[in-house]
Amino acid sequence: MALLTSTSKKDGIIISYIALVFNTLSAILLTPILLKYLGVDEYGLYQMIYSVAHYILILDLGISTVMVRYISEFRVRKDKQGEKNFAAIAGVIMIVIMLVIVLVGGVINMNLENIYKNLSTEDYDLSHRMFSFMIAQFVITIANNYVKGIVLAYERFAFSNMVNLLKMFFAFGLTIVFVCVGMGAIGIVLANTLVLFIELLINLVFVIRILHFQIGLYFWDFLLVKAMTGLMLAMLLQSVVNHVNSVVDKTILGMTCAKTDVAVYSIAATIVTMFNTLPTILSAFFQPQTVKMVVNNVSKSELTDLVIRVGRWQFILVGAFLCAFFLFGRDFITLWVGEAMLDAWLIVLIIMPFNMIPLLQTVCISILNAYDKRMDRSLILLGITIIHIFCTVFLIRVIGPWGAPVGTAISYLIGYVFFMNLYYSKVIHLEVERMFLSIFKRIWACLLLASVVCLPLLYWTQIGIIYFICKVSVFCCILGVLLYLWGWNKSEKKLVRTFFAKLHFI
Repeated sequence: MALLTSTSKKDGIIISYIALVFNTLSAILLTPILLKYLGVDEYGLYQMIYSVAHYILILDLGISTVMVRYISEFRVRKDKQGEKNFAAIAGVIMIVIMLVIVLVGGVINMNLENIYKNLSTEDYDLSHRMFSFMIAQFVITIANNYVKGIVLAYERFAFSNMVNLLKMFFAFGLTIVFVCVGMGAIGIVLANTLVLFIELLINLVFVIRILHFQIGLYFWDFLLVKAMTGLMLAMLLQSVVNHVNSVVDKTILGMTCAKTDVAVYSIAATIVTMFNTLPTILSAFFQPQTVKMVVNNVSKSELTDLVIRVGRWQFILVGAFLCAFFLFGRDFITLWVGEAMLDAWLIVLIIMPFNMIPLLQTVCISILNAYDKRMDRSLILLGITIIHIFCTVFLIRVIGPWGAPVGTAISYLIGYVFFMNLYYSKVIHLEVERMFLSIFKRIWACLLLASVVCLPLLYWTQIGIIYFICKVSVFCCILGVLLYLWGWNKSEKKLVRTFFAKLHFI
Protein backbone atom coordinates (compact mmCIF):
# COMPACT_ATOMS: atom_id res chain seq x y z
CA MET A 1 0.00 0.00 0.00
CA ALA A 2 2.93 2.30 0.75
CA LEU A 3 4.02 1.95 -2.88
CA LEU A 4 0.63 3.20 -4.09
CA THR A 5 0.77 6.38 -2.02
CA SER A 6 4.53 7.09 -2.06
CA THR A 7 5.64 10.32 -3.74
CA SER A 8 9.30 9.76 -2.83
CA LYS A 9 11.70 10.65 -5.62
CA LYS A 10 14.40 8.53 -3.97
CA ASP A 11 12.29 5.35 -4.13
CA GLY A 12 11.39 6.05 -7.76
CA ILE A 13 15.01 6.70 -8.72
CA ILE A 14 16.23 3.49 -7.06
CA ILE A 15 13.59 1.43 -8.88
CA SER A 16 14.44 3.21 -12.17
CA TYR A 17 18.10 2.21 -11.96
CA ILE A 18 17.15 -1.36 -11.04
CA ALA A 19 14.96 -1.36 -14.17
CA LEU A 20 17.86 0.03 -16.23
CA VAL A 21 20.16 -2.77 -15.07
CA PHE A 22 17.49 -5.41 -15.71
CA ASN A 23 16.71 -4.01 -19.16
CA THR A 24 20.41 -4.05 -20.12
CA LEU A 25 20.94 -7.60 -18.87
CA SER A 26 17.74 -8.90 -20.47
CA ALA A 27 18.75 -7.42 -23.84
CA ILE A 28 22.14 -9.14 -23.57
CA LEU A 29 20.56 -12.48 -22.60
CA LEU A 30 17.63 -12.35 -25.01
CA THR A 31 19.61 -11.77 -28.22
CA PRO A 32 21.35 -15.20 -28.34
CA ILE A 33 18.07 -16.94 -27.41
CA LEU A 34 16.22 -15.22 -30.26
CA LEU A 35 19.01 -16.02 -32.71
CA LYS A 36 18.90 -19.67 -31.67
CA TYR A 37 15.12 -20.17 -32.01
CA LEU A 38 14.40 -17.74 -34.86
CA GLY A 39 17.55 -18.11 -36.90
CA VAL A 40 19.53 -15.23 -38.35
CA ASP A 41 17.12 -14.64 -41.26
CA GLU A 42 13.88 -14.37 -39.25
CA TYR A 43 15.59 -12.36 -36.51
CA GLY A 44 16.96 -9.99 -39.18
CA LEU A 45 13.48 -9.72 -40.71
CA TYR A 46 12.03 -8.78 -37.31
CA GLN A 47 14.68 -6.07 -36.86
CA MET A 48 14.02 -4.74 -40.38
CA ILE A 49 10.27 -4.45 -39.85
CA TYR A 50 10.64 -2.98 -36.36
CA SER A 51 13.10 -0.36 -37.59
CA VAL A 52 10.53 0.88 -40.13
CA ALA A 53 7.58 0.66 -37.73
CA HIS A 54 9.45 2.49 -34.99
CA TYR A 55 9.48 5.67 -37.07
CA ILE A 56 5.72 5.89 -36.47
CA LEU A 57 6.31 6.48 -32.75
CA ILE A 58 7.71 9.90 -33.62
CA LEU A 59 4.00 10.80 -33.87
CA ASP A 60 3.72 10.29 -30.09
CA LEU A 61 4.32 14.08 -29.81
CA GLY A 62 5.48 13.72 -26.20
CA ILE A 63 1.97 13.17 -24.85
CA SER A 64 3.35 12.02 -21.46
CA THR A 65 5.46 15.18 -21.07
CA VAL A 66 2.45 17.33 -22.00
CA MET A 67 0.28 15.61 -19.38
CA VAL A 68 2.89 16.07 -16.65
CA ARG A 69 3.52 19.69 -17.60
CA TYR A 70 -0.09 20.93 -17.50
CA ILE A 71 -1.63 18.70 -14.84
CA SER A 72 1.20 19.76 -12.51
CA GLU A 73 0.31 23.40 -13.16
CA PHE A 74 -3.41 22.88 -12.51
CA ARG A 75 -2.60 21.01 -9.30
CA VAL A 76 -0.41 23.90 -8.08
CA ARG A 77 -3.25 26.33 -8.84
CA LYS A 78 -5.73 23.93 -7.15
CA ASP A 79 -7.91 24.21 -10.28
CA LYS A 80 -9.79 20.88 -10.34
CA GLN A 81 -12.13 21.93 -13.14
CA GLY A 82 -9.23 23.13 -15.27
CA GLU A 83 -7.45 19.82 -14.64
CA LYS A 84 -10.49 17.80 -15.75
CA ASN A 85 -11.01 20.02 -18.78
CA PHE A 86 -7.36 19.76 -19.82
CA ALA A 87 -7.41 15.96 -19.47
CA ALA A 88 -10.50 15.80 -21.71
CA ILE A 89 -8.90 18.03 -24.37
CA ALA A 90 -5.68 16.02 -24.19
CA GLY A 91 -7.77 12.84 -24.50
CA VAL A 92 -9.32 14.10 -27.74
CA ILE A 93 -5.86 14.94 -29.09
CA MET A 94 -4.63 11.49 -27.99
CA ILE A 95 -7.44 9.81 -29.95
CA VAL A 96 -6.55 11.86 -33.04
CA ILE A 97 -2.89 10.80 -32.68
CA MET A 98 -3.94 7.16 -32.38
CA LEU A 99 -6.08 7.42 -35.54
CA VAL A 100 -3.19 9.02 -37.42
CA ILE A 101 -0.89 6.20 -36.29
CA VAL A 102 -3.39 3.59 -37.53
CA LEU A 103 -3.74 5.44 -40.86
CA VAL A 104 0.00 5.97 -41.42
CA GLY A 105 0.77 2.46 -40.21
CA GLY A 106 -1.83 0.97 -42.53
CA VAL A 107 -0.40 2.81 -45.55
CA ILE A 108 3.15 1.67 -44.72
CA ASN A 109 1.95 -1.89 -44.13
CA MET A 110 0.34 -2.01 -47.57
CA ASN A 111 3.58 -0.79 -49.15
CA LEU A 112 6.12 -3.08 -47.46
CA GLU A 113 6.74 -4.75 -50.82
CA ASN A 114 7.89 -1.37 -52.17
CA ILE A 115 10.17 -0.75 -49.17
CA TYR A 116 11.79 -4.22 -49.13
CA LYS A 117 11.90 -5.60 -52.65
CA ASN A 118 14.01 -8.72 -52.14
CA LEU A 119 11.89 -10.76 -49.70
CA SER A 120 10.11 -14.05 -50.36
CA THR A 121 6.33 -14.47 -50.35
CA GLU A 122 6.50 -16.10 -46.88
CA ASP A 123 8.58 -13.19 -45.59
CA TYR A 124 6.06 -10.66 -46.88
CA ASP A 125 3.20 -12.55 -45.20
CA LEU A 126 5.09 -12.63 -41.87
CA SER A 127 6.08 -8.96 -42.25
CA HIS A 128 2.48 -7.82 -42.73
CA ARG A 129 1.32 -9.76 -39.66
CA MET A 130 4.17 -8.40 -37.52
CA PHE A 131 3.53 -4.86 -38.68
CA SER A 132 -0.19 -5.13 -37.84
CA PHE A 133 0.64 -6.19 -34.28
CA MET A 134 3.20 -3.37 -34.04
CA ILE A 135 0.57 -0.79 -35.01
CA ALA A 136 -1.67 -2.11 -32.23
CA GLN A 137 1.33 -2.00 -29.89
CA PHE A 138 2.03 1.65 -30.73
CA VAL A 139 -1.62 2.63 -30.27
CA ILE A 140 -1.56 1.06 -26.80
CA THR A 141 1.74 2.86 -26.12
CA ILE A 142 0.14 6.25 -26.85
CA ALA A 143 -2.78 5.51 -24.50
CA ASN A 144 -0.36 4.25 -21.88
CA ASN A 145 1.80 7.38 -22.13
CA TYR A 146 -1.32 9.50 -21.61
CA VAL A 147 -2.25 7.63 -18.43
CA LYS A 148 1.35 7.43 -17.16
CA GLY A 149 1.57 11.21 -17.57
CA ILE A 150 -1.25 11.55 -15.01
CA VAL A 151 0.52 9.16 -12.60
CA LEU A 152 3.79 11.10 -12.89
CA ALA A 153 2.06 14.48 -12.56
CA TYR A 154 0.72 13.22 -9.21
CA GLU A 155 4.35 12.29 -8.38
CA ARG A 156 3.66 8.58 -7.87
CA PHE A 157 7.16 7.77 -9.14
CA ALA A 158 7.70 4.58 -7.15
CA PHE A 159 4.46 3.00 -8.41
CA SER A 160 5.05 4.02 -12.03
CA ASN A 161 8.59 2.67 -12.09
CA MET A 162 7.68 -0.54 -10.27
CA VAL A 163 5.00 -1.21 -12.90
CA ASN A 164 7.60 -0.49 -15.59
CA LEU A 165 10.05 -2.94 -13.96
CA LEU A 166 7.38 -5.65 -13.78
CA LYS A 167 6.49 -4.96 -17.43
CA MET A 168 10.12 -5.58 -18.44
CA PHE A 169 10.22 -8.79 -16.38
CA PHE A 170 7.03 -10.27 -17.84
CA ALA A 171 7.86 -9.12 -21.39
CA PHE A 172 11.21 -10.91 -21.09
CA GLY A 173 9.58 -14.09 -19.76
CA LEU A 174 6.66 -14.12 -22.21
CA THR A 175 8.96 -13.50 -25.17
CA ILE A 176 11.09 -16.51 -24.25
CA VAL A 177 8.00 -18.70 -23.75
CA PHE A 178 6.33 -17.66 -27.03
CA VAL A 179 9.53 -18.05 -29.04
CA CYS A 180 10.39 -21.43 -27.47
CA VAL A 181 6.93 -22.87 -28.28
CA GLY A 182 7.46 -22.03 -31.95
CA MET A 183 5.60 -18.75 -32.45
CA GLY A 184 8.68 -17.20 -34.06
CA ALA A 185 9.02 -13.45 -34.57
CA ILE A 186 5.25 -13.02 -34.10
CA GLY A 187 5.79 -14.23 -30.54
CA ILE A 188 8.11 -11.29 -29.79
CA VAL A 189 5.60 -8.70 -30.98
CA LEU A 190 2.63 -10.46 -29.37
CA ALA A 191 4.40 -10.74 -26.00
CA ASN A 192 5.23 -7.03 -25.96
CA THR A 193 1.70 -6.08 -27.06
CA LEU A 194 0.03 -8.18 -24.34
CA VAL A 195 2.30 -6.85 -21.59
CA LEU A 196 1.76 -3.25 -22.72
CA PHE A 197 -2.00 -3.78 -22.65
CA ILE A 198 -1.85 -5.20 -19.11
CA GLU A 199 0.34 -2.23 -18.05
CA LEU A 200 -2.28 0.14 -19.49
CA LEU A 201 -5.05 -1.59 -17.52
CA ILE A 202 -3.03 -1.42 -14.28
CA ASN A 203 -2.30 2.28 -14.78
CA LEU A 204 -5.95 2.98 -15.60
CA VAL A 205 -7.17 1.23 -12.44
CA PHE A 206 -4.58 3.16 -10.40
CA VAL A 207 -5.62 6.51 -11.88
CA ILE A 208 -9.34 5.86 -11.38
CA ARG A 209 -9.40 3.96 -8.07
CA ILE A 210 -6.39 5.35 -6.19
CA LEU A 211 -5.92 8.86 -7.58
CA HIS A 212 -9.68 9.33 -8.18
CA PHE A 213 -8.77 11.26 -11.34
CA GLN A 214 -11.70 12.52 -13.38
CA ILE A 215 -12.13 13.82 -16.92
CA GLY A 216 -14.75 16.36 -17.95
CA LEU A 217 -14.95 18.60 -21.02
CA TYR A 218 -16.41 21.92 -19.87
CA PHE A 219 -15.23 24.03 -22.83
CA TRP A 220 -12.68 23.91 -25.63
CA ASP A 221 -9.79 26.09 -24.42
CA PHE A 222 -8.14 27.37 -27.61
CA LEU A 223 -5.32 29.16 -25.75
CA LEU A 224 -4.47 25.95 -23.90
CA VAL A 225 -4.60 23.93 -27.12
CA LYS A 226 -2.24 26.46 -28.74
CA ALA A 227 0.23 26.11 -25.87
CA MET A 228 -0.07 22.30 -25.94
CA THR A 229 0.43 22.25 -29.70
CA GLY A 230 3.61 24.32 -29.35
CA LEU A 231 5.06 21.84 -26.87
CA MET A 232 3.99 18.86 -28.98
CA LEU A 233 5.55 20.30 -32.14
CA ALA A 234 8.74 21.00 -30.19
CA MET A 235 8.78 17.37 -29.02
CA LEU A 236 8.17 16.20 -32.60
CA LEU A 237 11.03 18.33 -33.92
CA GLN A 238 13.29 17.06 -31.15
CA SER A 239 12.41 13.42 -31.98
CA VAL A 240 13.23 13.99 -35.66
CA VAL A 241 16.48 15.80 -34.82
CA ASN A 242 17.55 13.12 -32.32
CA HIS A 243 16.88 10.40 -34.88
CA VAL A 244 18.85 12.23 -37.56
CA ASN A 245 21.74 12.76 -35.13
CA SER A 246 21.72 9.07 -34.23
CA VAL A 247 22.02 7.88 -37.85
CA VAL A 248 23.82 10.70 -39.68
CA ASP A 249 27.38 9.55 -38.88
CA LYS A 250 26.67 5.92 -39.79
CA THR A 251 24.88 7.00 -42.97
CA ILE A 252 27.73 9.25 -44.14
CA LEU A 253 30.33 6.62 -43.19
CA GLY A 254 28.35 4.02 -45.12
CA MET A 255 28.36 6.25 -48.21
CA THR A 256 32.05 7.19 -48.07
CA CYS A 257 33.95 4.53 -46.08
CA ALA A 258 34.12 0.77 -45.54
CA LYS A 259 31.46 -1.36 -43.85
CA THR A 260 33.90 -2.12 -41.02
CA ASP A 261 34.06 1.61 -40.20
CA VAL A 262 30.28 1.68 -39.86
CA ALA A 263 30.36 -1.42 -37.64
CA VAL A 264 33.01 0.07 -35.33
CA TYR A 265 31.14 3.37 -35.10
CA SER A 266 27.90 1.53 -34.33
CA ILE A 267 29.56 -0.15 -31.35
CA ALA A 268 30.78 3.25 -30.11
CA ALA A 269 27.30 4.75 -30.61
CA THR A 270 25.76 1.98 -28.49
CA ILE A 271 28.15 2.80 -25.63
CA VAL A 272 27.42 6.53 -25.94
CA THR A 273 23.68 5.73 -25.75
CA MET A 274 24.29 3.83 -22.50
CA PHE A 275 26.27 6.85 -21.26
CA ASN A 276 23.40 9.21 -22.12
CA THR A 277 20.81 7.08 -20.30
CA LEU A 278 22.51 7.15 -16.88
CA PRO A 279 21.87 10.81 -15.92
CA THR A 280 18.65 11.44 -17.84
CA ILE A 281 16.69 9.07 -15.56
CA LEU A 282 17.18 11.52 -12.68
CA SER A 283 15.73 14.57 -14.43
CA ALA A 284 12.41 12.85 -15.24
CA PHE A 285 11.46 13.04 -11.56
CA PHE A 286 11.70 16.82 -11.34
CA GLN A 287 9.18 18.01 -13.97
CA PRO A 288 6.28 18.41 -11.50
CA GLN A 289 8.53 20.20 -8.98
CA THR A 290 9.89 22.50 -11.69
CA VAL A 291 6.37 23.46 -12.81
CA LYS A 292 5.43 24.24 -9.19
CA MET A 293 8.48 26.47 -8.81
CA VAL A 294 7.78 28.37 -12.03
CA VAL A 295 4.06 28.79 -11.24
CA ASN A 296 4.99 30.08 -7.78
CA ASN A 297 7.36 32.54 -9.49
CA VAL A 298 10.49 31.52 -7.59
CA SER A 299 13.73 33.31 -8.35
CA LYS A 300 16.11 32.23 -11.07
CA SER A 301 18.65 31.60 -8.33
CA GLU A 302 16.36 28.94 -6.81
CA LEU A 303 15.89 27.31 -10.22
CA THR A 304 19.66 27.30 -10.66
CA ASP A 305 19.99 25.66 -7.24
CA LEU A 306 17.68 22.85 -8.41
CA VAL A 307 19.81 22.27 -11.54
CA ILE A 308 22.93 22.21 -9.34
CA ARG A 309 21.45 19.77 -6.83
CA VAL A 310 20.53 17.26 -9.53
CA GLY A 311 23.53 18.09 -11.74
CA ARG A 312 26.05 17.11 -9.06
CA TRP A 313 24.65 13.57 -8.91
CA GLN A 314 24.52 13.45 -12.70
CA PHE A 315 28.17 14.55 -12.85
CA ILE A 316 29.15 11.73 -10.50
CA LEU A 317 27.40 9.20 -12.76
CA VAL A 318 28.74 10.41 -16.11
CA GLY A 319 32.13 11.38 -14.68
CA ALA A 320 32.61 7.92 -13.16
CA PHE A 321 31.48 6.30 -16.43
CA LEU A 322 33.89 8.45 -18.46
CA CYS A 323 36.88 7.86 -16.16
CA ALA A 324 36.21 4.13 -15.85
CA PHE A 325 35.83 3.83 -19.61
CA PHE A 326 39.11 5.70 -20.12
CA LEU A 327 40.85 3.24 -17.79
CA PHE A 328 39.11 -0.03 -18.63
CA GLY A 329 37.18 0.63 -21.86
CA ARG A 330 39.63 -1.34 -23.99
CA ASP A 331 39.08 -4.39 -21.78
CA PHE A 332 35.29 -3.96 -21.98
CA ILE A 333 35.25 -3.74 -25.78
CA THR A 334 37.61 -6.72 -26.11
CA LEU A 335 35.37 -8.82 -23.88
CA TRP A 336 32.17 -7.66 -25.53
CA VAL A 337 32.87 -7.59 -29.27
CA GLY A 338 36.55 -8.50 -29.70
CA GLU A 339 39.84 -6.72 -30.38
CA ALA A 340 38.85 -5.93 -33.98
CA MET A 341 36.50 -3.24 -32.63
CA LEU A 342 39.02 -1.50 -30.32
CA ASP A 343 38.86 1.75 -32.32
CA ALA A 344 35.41 2.21 -30.76
CA TRP A 345 37.20 2.99 -27.46
CA LEU A 346 38.85 6.10 -28.87
CA ILE A 347 35.69 7.15 -30.76
CA VAL A 348 33.72 7.08 -27.50
CA LEU A 349 36.41 9.10 -25.70
CA ILE A 350 36.28 11.76 -28.44
CA ILE A 351 32.50 12.16 -28.21
CA MET A 352 31.70 11.66 -24.51
CA PRO A 353 33.42 14.69 -22.92
CA PHE A 354 31.49 17.15 -25.11
CA ASN A 355 28.29 15.13 -24.82
CA MET A 356 28.64 15.23 -21.04
CA ILE A 357 27.78 18.94 -20.60
CA PRO A 358 24.10 18.80 -21.67
CA LEU A 359 23.67 15.66 -19.57
CA LEU A 360 24.41 17.70 -16.44
CA GLN A 361 21.66 20.17 -17.33
CA THR A 362 18.69 17.94 -18.19
CA VAL A 363 16.62 19.63 -15.46
CA CYS A 364 16.90 22.77 -17.59
CA ILE A 365 14.67 20.99 -20.13
CA SER A 366 11.97 20.72 -17.46
CA ILE A 367 12.40 24.45 -16.80
CA LEU A 368 11.92 25.18 -20.51
CA ASN A 369 8.76 23.04 -20.48
CA ALA A 370 7.43 25.01 -17.52
CA TYR A 371 8.09 28.30 -19.33
CA ASP A 372 6.61 26.93 -22.61
CA LYS A 373 9.94 27.49 -24.37
CA ARG A 374 10.69 23.92 -25.47
CA MET A 375 10.49 24.93 -29.15
CA ASP A 376 13.49 27.25 -28.70
CA ARG A 377 15.63 24.30 -27.62
CA SER A 378 14.37 22.14 -30.49
CA LEU A 379 15.34 24.86 -32.99
CA ILE A 380 18.81 25.07 -31.44
CA LEU A 381 19.04 21.27 -31.73
CA LEU A 382 18.11 21.60 -35.41
CA GLY A 383 21.01 24.03 -35.80
CA ILE A 384 23.33 21.58 -34.03
CA THR A 385 22.23 18.86 -36.47
CA ILE A 386 23.02 21.04 -39.50
CA ILE A 387 26.47 21.83 -38.06
CA HIS A 388 26.89 18.12 -37.28
CA ILE A 389 26.19 17.06 -40.87
CA PHE A 390 28.44 19.77 -42.35
CA CYS A 391 31.37 19.01 -40.00
CA THR A 392 31.09 15.25 -40.50
CA VAL A 393 30.99 15.42 -44.31
CA PHE A 394 33.91 17.88 -44.43
CA LEU A 395 36.12 16.11 -41.89
CA ILE A 396 35.59 12.62 -43.33
CA ARG A 397 36.96 13.96 -46.60
CA VAL A 398 39.97 15.41 -44.77
CA ILE A 399 40.88 12.79 -42.14
CA GLY A 400 38.80 9.77 -43.15
CA PRO A 401 36.55 7.79 -40.77
CA TRP A 402 37.83 9.68 -37.73
CA GLY A 403 36.06 12.74 -39.11
CA ALA A 404 32.73 11.33 -37.87
CA PRO A 405 33.46 11.42 -34.10
CA VAL A 406 35.50 14.64 -34.42
CA GLY A 407 32.65 16.32 -36.35
CA THR A 408 30.16 15.15 -33.72
CA ALA A 409 32.35 16.53 -30.91
CA ILE A 410 32.73 19.91 -32.66
CA SER A 411 28.98 20.26 -33.25
CA TYR A 412 28.27 19.39 -29.59
CA LEU A 413 30.86 21.93 -28.45
CA ILE A 414 29.35 24.70 -30.57
CA GLY A 415 25.70 23.81 -29.95
CA TYR A 416 25.34 22.34 -26.48
CA VAL A 417 28.29 23.91 -24.67
CA PHE A 418 28.20 27.40 -26.21
CA PHE A 419 24.80 28.30 -27.75
CA MET A 420 22.57 26.33 -25.37
CA ASN A 421 24.25 27.79 -22.28
CA LEU A 422 24.18 31.26 -23.83
CA TYR A 423 20.40 30.76 -24.21
CA TYR A 424 20.01 29.57 -20.60
CA SER A 425 21.94 32.62 -19.40
CA LYS A 426 20.52 35.41 -21.60
CA VAL A 427 16.92 34.24 -22.16
CA ILE A 428 16.03 32.05 -19.14
CA HIS A 429 18.41 34.04 -16.89
CA LEU A 430 19.85 31.02 -15.11
CA GLU A 431 23.17 31.54 -13.35
CA VAL A 432 25.19 29.35 -15.72
CA GLU A 433 28.65 30.18 -14.38
CA ARG A 434 27.65 29.43 -10.78
CA MET A 435 25.83 26.34 -12.03
CA PHE A 436 28.94 24.71 -13.45
CA LEU A 437 31.28 25.84 -10.67
CA SER A 438 28.93 24.32 -8.10
CA ILE A 439 28.31 21.11 -10.07
CA PHE A 440 32.03 20.47 -10.56
CA LYS A 441 33.07 21.61 -7.05
CA ARG A 442 35.38 18.98 -5.49
CA ILE A 443 33.78 16.15 -7.51
CA TRP A 444 36.16 16.68 -10.44
CA ALA A 445 39.16 16.33 -8.11
CA CYS A 446 37.77 13.08 -6.67
CA LEU A 447 37.29 11.67 -10.17
CA LEU A 448 40.80 12.70 -11.22
CA LEU A 449 42.45 11.34 -8.06
CA ALA A 450 40.56 8.03 -8.28
CA SER A 451 41.67 7.68 -11.91
CA VAL A 452 45.31 8.40 -11.05
CA VAL A 453 45.29 5.94 -8.14
CA CYS A 454 43.83 3.26 -10.45
CA LEU A 455 46.41 3.77 -13.23
CA PRO A 456 48.55 0.83 -11.95
CA LEU A 457 45.58 -1.44 -12.71
CA LEU A 458 46.38 -0.94 -16.40
CA TYR A 459 49.39 -3.20 -15.84
CA TRP A 460 46.99 -5.95 -14.78
CA THR A 461 46.76 -7.19 -18.35
CA GLN A 462 44.68 -10.35 -17.91
CA ILE A 463 41.46 -10.17 -19.91
CA GLY A 464 38.35 -11.75 -18.39
CA ILE A 465 34.98 -10.82 -16.95
CA ILE A 466 36.12 -11.40 -13.35
CA TYR A 467 39.26 -9.30 -13.84
CA PHE A 468 37.21 -6.53 -15.46
CA ILE A 469 34.61 -6.50 -12.65
CA CYS A 470 37.41 -6.41 -10.05
CA LYS A 471 39.09 -3.42 -11.72
CA VAL A 472 35.86 -1.45 -12.00
CA SER A 473 34.93 -2.34 -8.42
CA VAL A 474 38.29 -1.06 -7.11
CA PHE A 475 37.79 2.22 -9.00
CA CYS A 476 34.23 2.63 -7.69
CA CYS A 477 35.27 1.91 -4.09
CA ILE A 478 38.13 4.42 -4.21
CA LEU A 479 35.87 7.04 -5.80
CA GLY A 480 33.13 6.38 -3.23
CA VAL A 481 35.53 6.85 -0.33
CA LEU A 482 36.95 10.07 -1.81
CA LEU A 483 33.48 11.48 -2.42
CA TYR A 484 32.34 10.69 1.10
CA LEU A 485 35.46 12.10 2.74
CA TRP A 486 35.72 15.24 0.65
CA GLY A 487 33.56 15.47 -2.49
CA TRP A 488 30.02 15.46 -1.09
CA ASN A 489 28.46 18.25 0.94
CA LYS A 490 26.50 17.62 4.17
CA SER A 491 23.10 17.14 2.51
CA GLU A 492 24.58 14.72 -0.06
CA LYS A 493 26.24 12.67 2.69
CA LYS A 494 22.94 12.55 4.57
CA LEU A 495 21.18 11.32 1.42
CA VAL A 496 23.77 8.56 0.98
CA ARG A 497 23.46 7.48 4.64
CA THR A 498 19.65 7.36 4.27
CA PHE A 499 19.97 5.23 1.15
CA PHE A 500 22.26 2.68 2.79
CA ALA A 501 20.07 2.65 5.88
CA LYS A 502 17.14 1.64 3.64
CA LEU A 503 19.25 -1.10 2.02
CA HIS A 504 20.22 -2.37 5.46
CA PHE A 505 16.56 -2.45 6.49
CA ILE A 506 15.62 -4.37 3.35
